[in-house]
Amino acid sequence: MKTLNVNGRELQYKIFSDFSEYHGTYYWTKFYEGVTTKTSKKFLFFGETITTVEPNHVFTIHRNIESIHYTKKEIRELIEVQLALLDREDEIQRGEII
Repeated sequence: MKTLNVNGRELQYKIFSDFSEYHGTYYWTKFYEGVTTKTSKKFLFFGETITTVEPNHVFTIHRNIESIHYTKKEIRELIEVQLALLDREDEIQRGEII
């Protein structure tokens, strides 16, 4: 994963792609912030306990942010909109509705 700094927040991102028979290649970028530690059993209910560290997925942009078809300004605006929504979600959880 690659790292990106936006407005003082350090985000990691990974670009994914898929191919459609009718529409060609489709790209999207998943953004992550922080990590989560998860534990599970090797064989569902028994076996050794396995601990994994996974990044926290915070949002997805349905574009390839490294594509030459988009300007830096366009990509920055897409990311800032998603970060504003995350900030708003935090405000609502704190009870700051208005």
